[in-house]
Amino acid sequence: MAKSQNETIKENSDEQTAIAELFEQLFEISHTLNTNKVLIDKINNTQDQVIKKGMIDPESQKSLISYYETAEQEAAKQEEIIRKALESIYEIRNIRHQKVKSLLQSQRSSTFLKLLQITATRMPVWFPKNDEQPPPLCGAIEPLPSYVAKSGEERWIVAEAVEFKNGKYEVEDIDVKEVNRNFTLEKKYVKPLPLMRANPIICPDALFSCNTFVLAMYPQTTCFFKALVKAPPKTSYDGYEVLFEDDFNQYTIMMVVSQRFVVSYPFEINLKNVEIKLES
Repeated sequence: MAKSQNETIKENSDEQTAIAELFEQLFEISHTLNTNKVLIDKINNTQDQVIKKGMIDPESQKSLISYYETAEQEAAKQEEIIRKALESIYEIRNIRHQKVKSLLQSQRSSTFLKLLQITATRMPVWFPKNDEQPPPLCGAIEPLPSYVAKSGEERWIVAEAVEFKNGKYEVEDIDVKEVNRNFTLEKKYVKPLPLMRANPIICPDALFSCNTFVLAMYPQTTCFFKALVKAPPKTSYDGYEVLFEDDFNQYTIMMVVSQRFVVSYPFEINLKNVEIKLES
């Protein structure tokens, strides 16, 4: 459905507002960096004096405690500003993604698939606060039970949820080549894609481990198939190295699939049998 002129104007206005906020936040980040640098210099100079004296006097101790407390407060302030800046970046990306979506209908399949892969790289990376654990739909973390139920053996495709009503989703197949693109599905047949990328350095448990079966989107298609993880991402920008299983229980060559398009396999697997089969 084509957008109205008012919707387009609002979309452009929202984007400009978000960009203006981002510039302000980047300026604040620069300011806090300078403030922190001054504090760190004071801490280092005071510590150098203590080392030269071979002892810490009450005045130096008091100064160091004050500097450390102020530095901690400034670091927390800087973290908060950086998080707000990231939110602004994600908002701008989302607005621009919505603009791109309206053009997809007229794009050739190759262009469409390229745009689809770009959306995977724009998925935000999750950063924890203190000892916070990864939330649902971050990397391999499952959604809450109330969010999605166990799925059945059906064809798995990438689709966009249009509406949720009376316990059912109305979805639209994003593959523009398909003639019949609209479906009504029970909630249990809808599996959400990750909303954030997991950083393997910060939260490796939020990623599928080696020799885990998953559903992964086959490259250059919009369909998901059973695959075996051979290597999880090494950085938040990397994808999974997977082997897709064919109809004869054989495996394809190694392929890389973005975190965005890898979800848990909905059936139990006997990994012992799988390992024996791979080794033979």
